[in-house]
Amino acid sequence: MPHTWDDAYFKKYFGARKATIERLKNLYGASYFEERKDESGRKRDTMQEQELNRLGQYVDLARGGNALDMGCGTGGFLERLGPNWNKYGIEVSDVAREVAAKRGVVTDFELQDNLFDLIIFRGTIQHIPDPVARIGECFYWLKPGGVITFLATPNINSVCYRLFGSLPMIRSDLNFLLPSDVILRQILENFGFEVLGFFYPYLGTPYARPAHDMLSFLLKLIGLGGKGVHFAFYRNSLECFARKP
Repeated sequence: MPHTWDDAYFKKYFGARKATIERLKNLYGASYFEERKDESGRKRDTMQEQELNRLGQYVDLARGGNALDMGCGTGGFLERLGPNWNKYGIEVSDVAREVAAKRGVVTDFELQDNLFDLIIFRGTIQHIPDPVARIGECFYWLKPGGVITFLATPNINSVCYRLFGSLPMIRSDLNFLLPSDVILRQILENFGFEVLGFFYPYLGTPYARPAHDMLSFLLKLIGLGGKGVHFAFYRNSLECFARKP
């Protein structure tokens, strides 16, 4: 990253001052992405294919266009969109940006209004320092008719959060604000988006183990589940699709 980029640049692209972003980089170094590599590749691929299928209900994926991934990581999901898409990413990690660039993701570009046909937040809105303002900016960055989508997103409007005050599948040290379907709908509609739909992926996903998950839930409910116990559960995660009129 060029050292000449100032606070104004970092606020526009990352929603925080340069000094803040430099501190956040410590959370997303090489070790973070090495841990993510340890996930089952087959499960990850299956989940992303399911997400693409649902996204395809609202976006003509074959037609292509300009796509922006907010927190693109190493660019794996953008790569799945295929060759008809121009792929752009905003990513705080230097390590991830280098890998994303090899996958054809452009991370050094000028943000402009009415530029994108699709903006993606995949498991990232909770990691962004200014999530509400960022969604507001996306309204202008999208072309009329463009779609914004939130995938693999925590949902605190769930029985787990109501009972335990946490969601048993995320790292709290990486989050600024946990959303819910109610909160997300209000934010989107207040900024002028048309909300197209919500989906709560659980059964049918590669991460669902209903018997194991229910047992983990019950153990946690009676105080026998430790803090390190991670399990999927219905409505803990959401997907949201909205359009700029």
